[in-house]
Amino acid sequence: MTSPSHAPTSDAEQRNPAMERASVGKAARLGADPDAVQAALDGFDALLARRAQERLAEARALLSELAARDGEPTDPVRLEPEAERACKQEEQERLAAELRRLVTPDADTARQARGRGGVALERCCQAAVDVLATLPRSLDEFAPDTERRHQAERAVCDGLAKREAEATRLLEEARGWQLVRRRALRRELAGLHRDRQAADQRLCAAAARLAAVQARQAQRAGWLARPDVAEVLAAGAAALRELAAWAGDLDGEPTAELAVVERPRPGPGRGMS
Repeated sequence: MTSPSHAPTSDAEQRNPAMERASVGKAARLGADPDAVQAALDGFDALLARRAQERLAEARALLSELAARDGEPTDPVRLEPEAERACKQEEQERLAAELRRLVTPDADTARQARGRGGVALERCCQAAVDVLATLPRSLDEFAPDTERRHQAERAVCDGLAKREAEATRLLEEARGWQLVRRRALRRELAGLHRDRQAADQRLCAAAARLAAVQARQAQRAGWLARPDVAEVLAAGAAALRELAAWAGDLDGEPTAELAVVERPRPGPGRGMS
């Protein structure tokens, strides 16, 4: 039995500026400026890239420490590819966990996976992980905080608007001879106006960040719904579950036993295809 072919995707296709701009435009209808949304998207991606560089530096430091503890000389030429391999394995594990979380294979796909041997299952897993790797990173981890911040800034703006409206009403009702009261209300209004302008700026920034997260969610959802992509991911998710079942880990944490690490071996009666 042959494993599904890799979906015809590429990193350039998934990061097509026109495609991303369309997602940004859709989210901008929520009230955020499209350029600010795009800037927020770039900021999130830059943060994720910095995290990846930090993990690489940590892996490099750990390998150096282990070499020093074992009394071995540190070889930078050898150290860098080893650190990169460690980070690549970690990324593969993250993608495999994401695959298992995102995709629940149907009965037919699961049945096909049970008929495959170890090598074919591994190929299905790797193909699905490779497809997921072409997709822009999820920003779901930022969603709760961006939603809370947007709601909080909206509440501040609404509160200031009400206070400004009330102060305006009181100023209009104040009689001309109430000079002290009128001066106090004008000072209060000026202060409220400054506060509201600052709050509006914070609200716009919060709205852009929230719209960026929603734009990325919409972009990823549209891509995951593609039939060619869905087929590869379903086969990979089913294969991952089958390998986990062989290892007795079906109900535990997902393990990304892919090409870069040692795999669970098939049980009795399982052929290798």
